Amino acid sequence: MKIVTLILAVTVLALPALAQEKKMAAKPAKGASVEATVKGLEDGWEAAIVKHDTKPIDEVVASDFAGVGHDGKLLNKAGLLQEQVKNNHDTYTSATLSHVIVRPYGSNIAVVIGDAREKGTGKDGKAFDRTYRFTDTWVERNGKWECVAEQVAQVSSK
Repeated sequence: MKIVTLILAVTVLALPALAQEKKMAAKPAKGASVEATVKGLEDGWEAAIVKHDTKPIDEVVASDFAGVGHDGKLLNKAGLLQEQVKNNHDTYTSATLSHVIVRPYGSNIAVVIGDAREKGTGKDGKAFDRTYRFTDTWVERNGKWECVAEQVAQVSSK
């Protein structure tokens, strides 16, 4: 009987929170275009890594960028380009983003959390399949979206 009472109490206490979440999600999101824009920039960034193309990344990363790489190193913009493209000699067969959540904060700031799964062959000739979890902070400045901060953690590797 105590378990039934406990379950009932938890359910009753959780209902207002669940109702609020649904109400918030049902609002027409003013930031929907922000979400689509920033998600597109994230997709382009991942595609540029696969192609070893610095230009698209250089265009969306702010000059005052500050980041933490998957190995814990602090990175500025030059260090990021070095790590993700210039010193990256992997050959990719696929790279996909998943579980991407874009949270707009006003009309010119967005935080993105997601997973990047990359498969291919390393410079050592060994196959890899690794997943990184990332958090990116984007700011719109003078009509242009730029990534100003990033933190990456490797969550799996095969």
